[in-house]
Amino acid sequence: WSDGGVALGFRVKACSRESSGQKAANVLEPDLRSHWSTATNTKEWILLELNEPCLVSHIRIYNKSVLEWEVTGGLRYKPEAFVKVRPRGEAPKRDMVYPANHTPCRYVRISCLRGSPIAIYFIQLTGIPVPGLEPEFQPLVNHLLPQISSSQKQSHSSHNMHLQLLKDIARRLPPFLPQIEADLNSITDTPESSVWFLALLAGPFYPILNLINERDATKTSISSVDSDTLKTSLASIPTVSSNFEAQPRRARSPSSVQPASCMLAFRSETAILLLRKAHKDKTLSIVCHRASRVLQKLLEPEPFVDEPIPNGGMLSSEVSDEIPKSDASSLVPYTNYSSLFGEEFSLSENHFDGSFLNILDVAAVEEGILHVLYAAASQPQLGCKLAETTSDMWSVLPLVQALLPALRPPFSAGPTEQIDDCFSQWNHPDVHNALSQIVSMSVSSVFHPLLRGCAGYLSSYLPSHAKAACVLLDLCRGPLSPWVPMITAKGRSCS
Repeated sequence: WSDGGVALGFRVKACSRESSGQKAANVLEPDLRSHWSTATNTKEWILLELNEPCLVSHIRIYNKSVLEWEVTGGLRYKPEAFVKVRPRGEAPKRDMVYPANHTPCRYVRISCLRGSPIAIYFIQLTGIPVPGLEPEFQPLVNHLLPQISSSQKQSHSSHNMHLQLLKDIARRLPPFLPQIEADLNSITDTPESSVWFLALLAGPFYPILNLINERDATKTSISSVDSDTLKTSLASIPTVSSNFEAQPRRARSPSSVQPASCMLAFRSETAILLLRKAHKDKTLSIVCHRASRVLQKLLEPEPFVDEPIPNGGMLSSEVSDEIPKSDASSLVPYTNYSSLFGEEFSLSENHFDGSFLNILDVAAVEEGILHVLYAAASQPQLGCKLAETTSDMWSVLPLVQALLPALRPPFSAGPTEQIDDCFSQWNHPDVHNALSQIVSMSVSSVFHPLLRGCAGYLSSYLPSHAKAACVLLDLCRGPLSPWVPMITAKGRSCS
């Protein structure tokens, strides 16, 4: 079709009546040797269910003997709430194509009011598939549809960014509909701000939401292999000294026993509240963008074989075979929305140190990153310092992992624990000290070689190793700070 629509797959979900030789399923095949007939003359209907939600652009009906009909459709199976696609009117004989104006539909109902008898040869639908589109997205559809239709008519469907935005939001945000319902309903009053926020959620910030959704789902399906079993089953590699072993990259499934603060960090409403605040706070937005790019990389299924790890170790191929890889479905492709919203949505190159990924407990790092974001939101001064640094977060990931117990706010939260937009639960002295150390190590590049040298300790299975490394780094921020440039200048000897 000239408007970029494609033939849509559908099935007959139901019909009011069908004769023994002329079944309703016959309308699926463009064959004039068969048809659907009710053998009656009034008030019959046929209901079609599309394979997925679509913006229906045209409806083709090859009529046999219907005299009057009406076409309605909707996204949810509630015929009484369907909108009119074609108002009641006379049914022309034989082939007829009706424009449907990109009406959002999962179901299409053809009500045949009169006929002699009521009979149809076949039906065809064309349009644009939009997987995941729900009725709650109707205000967004109403706002974007004029631009979508205009681009489709100009045969620019491959560059239809408004359509791509709708597809991304429909595919990615349904799990968060309860949290964003107010934003969807406010599109009519404040379209620019509301659509901008939804685009952030489906675009640059989506790796954060993808993690929230994934980890929330794993709470009821925790892996049966605990960390002790994993430790003993995998080969160990001596690195810094004979009593220290660097573990291979661990599974992304969290432990079956989670503290209350962890459960709170992965609640959808907590994450949406954070990102809504980042939408209004430029410095917090910068921090969230950086964290999102790190999470994006952690989700990408890439092999990490025979890469050097800090302290001179090497991950063997045998151990690498045991490392769980992220499922390809977890990959989160970015869409560059900068043509719609400006440079904030442009895709920047993500520099990262892949060697760290071999020794990190990815599940712990992911949780730690979330706590860093919540803590930054609760402590704006430290959040500003974190936003001002020119380096990314890769160098401090081992430190984030080691400080995870301190980053978790010490409280016992129930399922009804309320979070305010000040994130006061994370405004705690222990959390403040942990975030302060992370910020100090991020801001000054002089600490980065030291961080790399201590990475193996920071990521250790043994709490004593991680604690010793944290104490060393804390000393280097204070009494030992004059010695840091000389120590790091020695290269590997800083280990």
